[in-house]
Amino acid sequence: MILPLKLHNKRWYPFIFLAGSAAVITAWLYFSTGHRPELLFSSVGAVAGLTYFLYRQHLDETRLFKELFVEFNARYAVLNDGLNKILFGPTEGLLTPDERDRLFSYFNLCAEEYFFYQAGYFDQQVWASWYRGMTPFFSHPRIRALWDQDSKSDSYYGFQPPKSSLPARTERIR
Repeated sequence: MILPLKLHNKRWYPFIFLAGSAAVITAWLYFSTGHRPELLFSSVGAVAGLTYFLYRQHLDETRLFKELFVEFNARYAVLNDGLNKILFGPTEGLLTPDERDRLFSYFNLCAEEYFFYQAGYFDQQVWASWYRGMTPFFSHPRIRALWDQDSKSDSYYGFQPPKSSLPARTERIR
């Protein structure tokens, strides 16, 4: 099972260390017949090492999250104006080749965001925000028609966009 990244977990590491140390001290007092202090110190050191390992892993995952977050938002920023032109444009008619290319890039971006969220690299709140931001686009009839046509290839890592019935013309997203 993959544990999802939770950015707010950093506050728990001091408590993990304190609880682990308290458990070691309690066990040492209860079970140790000779009360050898070196056993206590090495056990508390092991708890400290484990806590440091967990915290270091959290920091590394947070750094990767930030890198992905910045990359995905930069890719979205490049697409944003063109996507909004489609969103606020006609609700019927054929898409131009440029609009299709832009939408395919957007579909791929959404699918990649979903892929990394499913892999546990994105906090639930970040994914929920992005997913809500997709709703107006995937509610637009021309965008939805292209998605419905293209998604049959199953090349989007299992990503399924929101199925909201919001009006096509809404406020700007993200």
